[in-house]
Amino acid sequence: MATIFLLSVDRMLAQRIDGAMSGRATVELVQAIEREDLAGPCLIVIDRAAIPPERALSAAIGTVVESAGGRPVVLATQEMEAEPLLRAIRAGVDDVIPRDGEGTEITAVLARLLNDAAADRASRGRLTLVLGADRDACAMVATDMAIAGGGGSTLLIDCTLPTSAAASYLDLDVDYGLASAVGDRERLDASLLTSTAARHGPSELMLLTLDGGTGAEPVGLTPGDLAALIRLLRTCCSDVVLNAGSLRHGGLLREVVAEADRVDLLCGQSIREIEACRRLLDRIGAERERVEAMRLLVWDHLPGVLLDGRRMADALGVGSVLALPVDRARMRNALNAGRPMAMEADGGAYMAAIRRACGVAAKTGGIDRLRRAMLKVVEKAS
Repeated sequence: MATIFLLSVDRMLAQRIDGAMSGRATVELVQAIEREDLAGPCLIVIDRAAIPPERALSAAIGTVVESAGGRPVVLATQEMEAEPLLRAIRAGVDDVIPRDGEGTEITAVLARLLNDAAADRASRGRLTLVLGADRDACAMVATDMAIAGGGGSTLLIDCTLPTSAAASYLDLDVDYGLASAVGDRERLDASLLTSTAARHGPSELMLLTLDGGTGAEPVGLTPGDLAALIRLLRTCCSDVVLNAGSLRHGGLLREVVAEADRVDLLCGQSIREIEACRRLLDRIGAERERVEAMRLLVWDHLPGVLLDGRRMADALGVGSVLALPVDRARMRNALNAGRPMAMEADGGAYMAAIRRACGVAAKTGGIDRLRRAMLKVVEKAS
């Protein structure tokens, strides 16, 4: 949990801040800032009334800012006129709250700064990015990866337009999307995300979509909003799988590629798809080392096609290759039924490849189960 260090002796002020935060952070009354206490996400509130009259406000703020080591610093004051506020901001505080303000006035400032601190300093969940030209195929692969590879709380972000293919694949009704999450960013945490995001019951997978269930592209979202939201969502979940889908903003994708723990590039065995993926990589403009660290997933892999995975990877400059064989009839039935292949006991060669991609041990089922049963019969007979 985040911590608010209040430089004050006023217990009433501490209680007011604690009530405003509604349990999202613990409030500690302190007389000085110790570096060893600033390990996790936190911020510092300076009580203007606790500064001796003979000491200059700017000097007191400067000392705290120096001790804060980059953590947000807020001034609680009754002097809300423009001149003293400007002096405080010039001295180094990140924001100001009214000392006798209402809970909403305090919450709006402190929650925003705590979220920024959490995104910068809290432990982050693993981020997997799925890129490719075939948006529906990318959504299906990202969904199966999120289910198969997710350990604890797992979030799938599907940016496919005009509607989310992942929502159809999971048979989910979605009414909370990225635009809503951006609007809630100042108060968004794991608890709020769990209660608002669409959830797939059998797998416990959470889903956020770009359209938010409206079937239309959200208006007013900037690349900066999305990048900041993705960083924050990583502090709320142990695993985040992002299907880039219809996102085509080079700067945003470049930033996400730089932050991702793993980037998978999905591409079919055709010259046209290779060219589409090459254009996508050019738009991202990632460093050569980043591209080489990506993994090529050969969608609907057929051994008889001369354009094999290694040639495709060499053409795109990608380092490793993994073949994804697809049983099209089985995949289509899974999509129509709203039951992901990852939920099946076996899943065939496709799910075996997905589990290898996620570093998950293969499930034994199907022919393996039959083989074990036959061995037991033989052992009993002997």
